[in-house]
Amino acid sequence: MPRIIRSMMLMPLLLIVSCIGVSSSIELNGDGSGKLQLEYRLAGELEDLGKLDGNEKWLPVPVGRADMERTVSRTAGLKLLSYTVREEGKDRIYRSELSFTSPEALTAFFGAGEFRPDIPGRKLSITFAGSQPADKEWSLVVKDSLQGYSFSLSLKVPGTAAYTWFDKAGNKTAVFPGTCSTSGQKLEYTVSMADLVLMETPLSMEVRW
Repeated sequence: MPRIIRSMMLMPLLLIVSCIGVSSSIELNGDGSGKLQLEYRLAGELEDLGKLDGNEKWLPVPVGRADMERTVSRTAGLKLLSYTVREEGKDRIYRSELSFTSPEALTAFFGAGEFRPDIPGRKLSITFAGSQPADKEWSLVVKDSLQGYSFSLSLKVPGTAAYTWFDKAGNKTAVFPGTCSTSGQKLEYTVSMADLVLMETPLSMEVRW
């Protein structure tokens, strides 16, 4: 998610060895409450690192049940409803379902300033931070390491969904990585993790309903 991507930029070596994919689904109610389903895949040996207090800030997502529970307990209005983990090849697939009582709780989970819901205004925006320009060799390493991994977001809003993308200057743009579409109340966005990590300039997506 935006907080996830920002953390990746801070730990490029961890990114290369861990190879991560993220899938999130948010159902937003008219009063700002809702549910979040989060699924991610991570190299299994990194779970132990996440269990050490203080190490979670170096990881791109909360790792392990204890780490997720710690993250949730620090945020008012969040509740962990379920947590499962399964093995799939060299990866572990972590799936969590959370409820949130307010948009502020969801914002705190993702990182302030990156997920900005305006429920009375019937809109929210998500900012994807850009990275430093990568040379050709580094880009090839990232693309090879993250091959087959993606970031996806499914968002259900209390109305008919529409979206607009903005560049770092706040101008509307039709150029963004991945694919984005709406159908009724639902928005779907999918992008390869390599394209998202190598995106050099910040972009924002505004969803209206």
